[in-house]
Order: sequence, then structure tokens, then C-alpha cells
Amino acid sequence: MMDSANQLQSLVEQVEKNSEYEISEQEAKGFLAEIKRLTKEDKTNMPPLVVIIMAYINMLFPELDEVKV
Repeated sequence: MMDSANQLQSLVEQVEKNSEYEISEQEAKGFLAEIKRLTKEDKTNMPPLVVIIMAYINMLFPELDEVKV
């Protein structure tokens, strides 16, 4: 099992490399959970790409919206 920070980084890298990258629901859940954990600590340190990915995830999986940060 990957630790969530690495998961986050790897998802961001996948999307950076390939704008057509399909995010799975599992990845989306992991990403949102990790963002939630990170932003509890520090909301100022969010890279713009992370914000874009979050918006994309919200469009793909509106039902995951309950875990909004």
C-alpha cells in the first residue's frame, strides 16, 4: 500500500504528463482524502494543478463531493 502523499504526487505527475489521463474513482477518493488531510494542516500550500485536479474529480465523481475540503 502506497502512502497517500506519494499517491498524491504520482497522480499529479500522471495528469501533468498526460492531460487525457483518466482518474479512477479509487484514485479520486485517495486524492480527496489526502488533500483533506493536508489542508487541515495548511491551506496556503496548494499547487494550482491540485486545485484543477480537484475540480476535475468533482466533475467526474459528483457523488464524492461530500469529502469536499
